Amino acid sequence: VKGGDMPLKAVEAKGARSLFIDWRDEMRSTPRSADMHIAVLARIISWGKDREHVLRNPLERVGKLHNETRKDDVWLPSQIDRMLTEGAPHIANVVKVALWTMQRQSDVLSLAAIAYDDGRLWITQGKTRARVRIRPADEIVPLLEEAKAAKRQRVLVNSRGENWTASGFRASLRKEMARLKISGVRFHDLRGTAITYAYAKGVEIERIAEISGHSKSECEAIIRRSYLAGEGVIEAIRAGTKGQ
Repeated sequence: VKGGDMPLKAVEAKGARSLFIDWRDEMRSTPRSADMHIAVLARIISWGKDREHVLRNPLERVGKLHNETRKDDVWLPSQIDRMLTEGAPHIANVVKVALWTMQRQSDVLSLAAIAYDDGRLWITQGKTRARVRIRPADEIVPLLEEAKAAKRQRVLVNSRGENWTASGFRASLRKEMARLKISGVRFHDLRGTAITYAYAKGVEIERIAEISGHSKSECEAIIRRSYLAGEGVIEAIRAGTKGQ
């Protein structure tokens, strides 16, 4: 470890902060790991400061390499196409509903079959408890109708026809994404992808915010970053739902 044999006087001296940040930046290819290393070191030095072994902690309030906020990350059209056309149906269907409704994973998995009635879909957002009524996209209507006809509790089920558990879905999605060689994105990123699609399709930002649960400013930030991918996203989503 760089600086592993540094004397305590050097740790608190001017220039130590830059030295440690440079060490962190050498690991920027794995930002989460780099941030963890610097956080652990900061805690150790903080312990030393509390006991007056050093007079200052040079790593107080150091920023992170990894961006914890992924609201503006999107799936590439090629990744969407691969998941929807080559993915296992019980997993691809969850992704499909997320793309066409802009909802969180928990809300998609818990979507009740009876929430679809008279051509409308009621969505209850678990985080805010907000209820939104939408006309579902034609591409997911067959899934909604199938669930009602089968008298299932939920619209989406696993390969055994049972309701998904959160941990079960995460494990299955992780394996399927590895099999399909889809990396760099997470399920949560489908919301930003769907917002990009909706805006490119002409849906007003106010309505997108209402349906997605994001604020208007958050939606605008996502769109500013990702709008140019919109048309590619549209084609990928449509291609993946044709004939299904």
